[in-house]
Amino acid sequence: MTGDGEELSVRMARFVAAEEVSAPPSRVDPALAVRRGRAVLRRRSWSVVAAAAAAAVLAAGSFTLLGGNGDGWDPSARPTDRGAGWPAPVPGHTVLTVPARFGWLPAEVTEVEFRSSSAGVEVVATGAGPHFTLTAFPVGVTPLVDPLLGPGDGVRVDAPPVNGQEAYWMTSSDPGFARTLNLLRFRGPDGRWFQLDSTGLAEADRQQLPLRVATGVVMGKYTPPMPVAFSSLPAEAVVTQASLRRTVGGSDLWTARVGLQERGGHAVTVSAVPEGPGQATLPLRDTGLCTSGKGMRWCVDELHPASDEQSKLQVWLTRVVPRGADDREWSVDVLP
Repeated sequence: MTGDGEELSVRMARFVAAEEVSAPPSRVDPALAVRRGRAVLRRRSWSVVAAAAAAAVLAAGSFTLLGGNGDGWDPSARPTDRGAGWPAPVPGHTVLTVPARFGWLPAEVTEVEFRSSSAGVEVVATGAGPHFTLTAFPVGVTPLVDPLLGPGDGVRVDAPPVNGQEAYWMTSSDPGFARTLNLLRFRGPDGRWFQLDSTGLAEADRQQLPLRVATGVVMGKYTPPMPVAFSSLPAEAVVTQASLRRTVGGSDLWTARVGLQERGGHAVTVSAVPEGPGQATLPLRDTGLCTSGKGMRWCVDELHPASDEQSKLQVWLTRVVPRGADDREWSVDVLP
């Protein structure tokens, strides 16, 4: 696209925004829709990097979410040697890797989730109020300020350095849209750019809380151990998504998922939760199958069922190896 074309698209977007002022009220939140749309486009552009990261050889580390002192969550608050006995990842055997993970989080955060899919790789922290999403730009890529954010121009506003490294806020020249946007970009010590998207914050916390969370981010590739593995897989099966969500403080609840695809359209999802009170509900279609053991419950579900006997859910269920509810028995080695 030429420079004139880009300028025309910006003018057209502003014209549409101006015309919508006099239109009847809409049930759609345009600012939220734009943010979600831009997030999808950004994640799609990073999908190749995400796929490569998910299959990389990475150093394993312990994954223990510990309660803090009421002022927030700090994973170093109680030392743990749980990671000492876990096997190192084997090339191609891991399914979930992130480029960084949270350190300090405010006390309101109740869950942290690592997830990877064709849309990208991210770490998400959620709670009754605040919601933080941590993503990374590809190594060597310097992010640009979008020329158009909502009805206004994209604006870069310098932020205080994060751990001595360059940082800035992404915002919009349109005040209304700027109130819905809270994106902090900051460099890691190796020069890689990260982005922290924050929502659900009180006005007084919109800057100081994200800056404190960003300061505590632990840089470096990390592969969380998983509670399930596979004894075998069809030769053509590929991993399409993986996630691990765990609670912060209180009851140790978790949900793990691994999605695979074979023979084109046949998609299988393996989900697991701890067995007992408070466990999460696993979404299943009418054809889903479940079983339990070792203090956990796991299920297999499918989309576009296949006719091949080796692709039946009964067979897929036998391929799942439960590691158990005790996270000391989990492993980063998931694939056979």
